[in-house]
Amino acid sequence: MRGYATIATMAIWVTIALSERTMAQQGCANYGDPIINITFGTNVDPEFGAGTTTYIRNQNGQLNDGEYKLGNNINQGRGSWQHLPDHTGDQQGMMLIVNAGYEAGEFYRIRVPGLCEDTHFRFSAWIANANRPEECGGNPIPPNVRFVIEDLAGNVVSLPYATGNVFPSATPGWQEYGFEFETGGQTDFELVLINENPGGCGNDLAMDDIQFRPCGPEIMLNIDQPFIQGDTLFFCEDDIRPIAILGEIADEGYAANAGFQWQTRQNGQAEWLDLPNENGNTLQITPIANRWYRISAAAHVNNLSNQLCRILSDSIYIAPVIPQVGRVDTEQSAICESANASLAPPEFVGHGAGPLTYRWLIDEGDGDHAIPDANTPTYLFEPEKTGHFILKRAAVNICGDFFYTHTYEIDVLETIHTSFTLPQSSICMDDEPLYLTGGAIINNDGNMEGVYGGAGVVDGYFYPNIAGIGEHTLTFSPPDDVLCTEPSRVEITVHDTVYLHPMENMVMLPGQTVTLLPQTNATQFNWSDQPGLDNYHVQYPVASPSETTTYTLTAGNAAGCMKTETVTIKVLQNILVPNSFTPNGDGVNDAWEIDGLEDYPHVFIQVFNRWGSLVFSAKGYTVPWYGQFNGASLPVATYYYTLSSDVLEQPLSGSVTILK
Repeated sequence: MRGYATIATMAIWVTIALSERTMAQQGCANYGDPIINITFGTNVDPEFGAGTTTYIRNQNGQLNDGEYKLGNNINQGRGSWQHLPDHTGDQQGMMLIVNAGYEAGEFYRIRVPGLCEDTHFRFSAWIANANRPEECGGNPIPPNVRFVIEDLAGNVVSLPYATGNVFPSATPGWQEYGFEFETGGQTDFELVLINENPGGCGNDLAMDDIQFRPCGPEIMLNIDQPFIQGDTLFFCEDDIRPIAILGEIADEGYAANAGFQWQTRQNGQAEWLDLPNENGNTLQITPIANRWYRISAAAHVNNLSNQLCRILSDSIYIAPVIPQVGRVDTEQSAICESANASLAPPEFVGHGAGPLTYRWLIDEGDGDHAIPDANTPTYLFEPEKTGHFILKRAAVNICGDFFYTHTYEIDVLETIHTSFTLPQSSICMDDEPLYLTGGAIINNDGNMEGVYGGAGVVDGYFYPNIAGIGEHTLTFSPPDDVLCTEPSRVEITVHDTVYLHPMENMVMLPGQTVTLLPQTNATQFNWSDQPGLDNYHVQYPVASPSETTTYTLTAGNAAGCMKTETVTIKVLQNILVPNSFTPNGDGVNDAWEIDGLEDYPHVFIQVFNRWGSLVFSAKGYTVPWYGQFNGASLPVATYYYTLSSDVLEQPLSGSVTILK
C-alpha cells in the first residue's frame, strides 16, 4: 500500500559450505581488515556501492512500495517514519532506506570476489525498523531480512540466516545482524539480501555498514618486558637490549596450519608493512622509537600472501621514556595533633613518561627523608608530634629518573585542653540562675578566655527554667576561632520544683485545736519549733497553742528542692458581753460594745424586743449598736440577743438593757 513499507524479510544465503564444527572451534575473536565495507557514503558523495537491486530508486520523493533511496535520516523515506541518523552517528553519513514491495525481491546484491579458500569469514550489517510503534494501527508487519550466499552459478551454498522479525520501538535504534561461515574451496560469491515477510503495512527498514571480514581466534601478544602501559611498550634510550614479542593463538587447531607475518609501521603512517622473513610466531627487535608492531595470521600458510585473508592481533607501540619535569603543586594546611591528613594528588600524567612508581618523603626541618613503605600514589599522614612538616610525592620512571609532583606543607597544631568543675551538680527548677565558674584552659598563654555553653546557658549563667527538668550537658571550651580545642563537659541535673501554696492565717479559742492543711507536692516537712504542734515533721500537724503563734513550714522533695511558707494562729480572748448601756448622748456608755469580737470570724448578731421583733442585726462586727432601730432611738427596755461565730461551738444568747 502507498505510504507503508512492505519489505519482505531480508536474508543472506552464503554460497559457502558452512562448517558448524569449524565455527564452534574457531569463532570470531579476532578480525582482519574488511574485504567489503559498504557505508553508502555521505550526503556530499552518496555511494550505492558495487551492489545491484531489483527495487526502484526514488531519491527525491517519499518512498512507495518497492522503492529505495540513500539518505542520512530514516524519516527522509517518509515523514511519519522514525527520526534516526546514520548508524555511526555521523550527521552527514548515508544509509540505504527501503519501502519493501509486496513480492519478494532482492533489494541488495553484491559480488564478493577474492575471498581466501578454507578461511573463516564474518558478514554483518546494521538494520533498523523505519516505523513508529503506533503506525499500522499498532499491528505492523515487521521486516525480516534473509541473507543468502550463492556461488557464481546461482546455487545457494550456505546454511540460511535470517534476522527474524525486526519490531518497531518507541526509542529507535540500530541493531547488528550477522553470521560466520567458512569459504571451503571457493573464492568468489554473491551476497543477496531478500525480504522474507509478506508485504503489508510496516515492512520498512534502513540498512548501514555492510562488511565482510576474515576472522579467527584471538591472537595474544606476550612480551618479555614488564614496562607496558596500555598499548605502549616503553624502553630506556640507553638500553638497547633486544625485545622478544610472542604471538600466541588460543585455538590449537587453527595454529597448527596457520601462517604468520609480522608487520610494522612508523607512528603517524597508516600503511602496515610486512617485515621480511618474519614468519614465525616470535619477533625479536632492537628498540626503535615510535614504531608499531603486530602479527597477522592466515588460517593456512598458502593464504598468507593475500592480506585480505589475514586476521590481526592488537598492535604494540614502542616508545622511549621521556624524562619529565614535574610541576610541583604546593598545598598548605593545618591539622590537629590527634588528626590525620589524607594526601591524594592525582597520578602524574606526562607525554612519554611511561609507567611510574611513587615514593613519599618528609622534611621535619632536617631535610628530606624517605617514608618507609610509602610507595603508593596517595598517603595517609598520621603525625606523632606537633610542628611544621613538608611532605613530597616523587615519581620514578622505569629508567630511574626521579622528580617531584606534589608538595604539602602541614602544620600540626597542639590541642588546647580544658577542665571544667561545677560548684554543684544539681539545681531546682525555680532556683536563681547559677553563675558558672570552674572552667579553665590548661595550655595557653594565659590570655585566652573560655566560653560556657549548653542548654539553658546565657551570658555565663545557667538558667534551670530555660533548660528544663532533666539532665543537661554543659561545656567549657576555648573561643570559637581557636583551632584544635578539646572542650570539657559536665552534667547538671534540673529537678522539679516544690509547689507550696500560701497558707491562710487561722483563729481559735483557748483550749481548742486546729489542723494545719498546707497544699503542696512535697514529700519532706519541717515545721519551726514554736510550741503547740503535735508533730513537727508531718504535712498536717494538729496545733493547740496557748497564745497567738506563727509557724514556718519548710517543704522539700527527695532532690533537695525546698519552699517556705508561714501561718499564724491567733488565740482569741473570751467574749464578755455587756448586759446594759445608756444611749443618752452623754458620751459615756452610749453604745453596746463587745470587746475582742472583731477578731472572731463570721460573726452574726441579732437583737429582739420582748415581743420577738428584730431590732438590730449585723454580719461581721464592724460598728457597735447605739440602741436605734430604723434611725429612731428605742425605749428603755430589756432586749434579747443571739451571737454566733465559726469558732464558737454554739451560739451565745442573753439580754441587754437600754437605760437612760
